Amino acid sequence: MSGTTMKYAAKGSKKGFGLGKALALVLSAAVVAGGVVGWNAHTAKEARLQAEAEAAAKAEAIAAAAAAYSQERSAFSDLVVEGMAVESMNASELSVTFHDQWEERKEASSANTGGGWVSPATGVFNASAYGYSGADQISYWRGVNSDVVGWLRVPGTNINWPIVQNIHDVNYYTHLGYDKQYSYNGVIWTNPTTRTSSSASGLSSNTVIYGHNWTNYGASPRIGYSGDVMFAQLTGFHWLSMAQSYPYFYYSTAEGGEFTVKIFACFYTELAFNYIASEGDMNYIINEARRRSRHTFDVDVNASDKIVTLSTCTRAYGRTSNQRFVVMGRVLRPGESIGPVTVTANPNHKQPSVW
Repeated sequence: MSGTTMKYAAKGSKKGFGLGKALALVLSAAVVAGGVVGWNAHTAKEARLQAEAEAAAKAEAIAAAAAAYSQERSAFSDLVVEGMAVESMNASELSVTFHDQWEERKEASSANTGGGWVSPATGVFNASAYGYSGADQISYWRGVNSDVVGWLRVPGTNINWPIVQNIHDVNYYTHLGYDKQYSYNGVIWTNPTTRTSSSASGLSSNTVIYGHNWTNYGASPRIGYSGDVMFAQLTGFHWLSMAQSYPYFYYSTAEGGEFTVKIFACFYTELAFNYIASEGDMNYIINEARRRSRHTFDVDVNASDKIVTLSTCTRAYGRTSNQRFVVMGRVLRPGESIGPVTVTANPNHKQPSVW
């Protein structure tokens, strides 16, 4: 081989090395690029799956909301028939109302399945819940509405409201708030014939107090969920543990009376049972209430006692409007004090005739 040939051979060798290195770099870059493309494709797939999951969840939520809306609207129609809701409310207003309440209903649903919500009822008497009647609020609320005649506080619930009375019409406040303007949730009110007094002797034989229940009226009511207002938490006394933990409530009057009421019955009833009579055969009312009570309370009660009755709507026995849930108690007698009450299940309680 000549020298010239050897020189070009050497140059060719160097050139070949440069091309190989370049090719390797290109291949390496291609591998990296392929990895990036693959990673991007994987990310895109995950994003697509996530979007599909979110769309499915949204569709499910919309379906659930529609079902809830349908159920609530059916119940609303029932209440319209019995005069418990504003008949003139149109579908648009209903939509807004139910939309506003949907999140609370959804939270309440998760609460029923243990979604972080804890019932205040343990089945053990909760002495710490007592000591405050709410009577000190009456003066302020009488300034807001002169129809305020008292105060009701039910420990273990968020029932802590003024009581209003229209002396002419028991249904006057059915659709009104404390400001006498339209209100969906309403107020806590009592019969026109209810007598209030600073002493137990001046009270009606049976003080009946009403409140709406729009959100907790099923056959398995919640206990103590904050989205339930007015008397919606009252149905928590459906459960034995609630009755055992909170067997008393407070009833106070504008005249200065502060009364502790000892529960002796929690029951469902049809409207034919005249438990709302202010006066009359109290022995019959007491005995019938105890027959119907879901729980047996070790509480002595007779016609000479002053009774306080809390009543609200329910649909525990189906869509019929001919049913109520009732908590009934008697005012503590002189010398009695708050303490544990023996409360047991009453498996043979009388069922309401609401079929």
